[in-house]
Amino acid sequence: MRIMMATALLAMLMAPHAAGAKDRGEQEVESPKVSASKPYSAEESAALGRAARAKAEAQERVWDRKMKTIARGICTGC
Repeated sequence: MRIMMATALLAMLMAPHAAGAKDRGEQEVESPKVSASKPYSAEESAALGRAARAKAEAQERVWDRKMKTIARGICTGC
């Protein structure tokens, strides 16, 4: 009986959150800075590659910093 009551209580508490949750599949897509119909020059291609690599490295540094903060609270060392 307690399990059923606890389940019903949790369902009632979580229902409003689930109804208001944003669908993650509808992300906005940025428009490209260079037209897709125009071929890229070597300089443009290199610049786009450098920019994409810099962005990915920055995101990785942020992720690593977050994981170090989390792991520091959990792990006490080997």
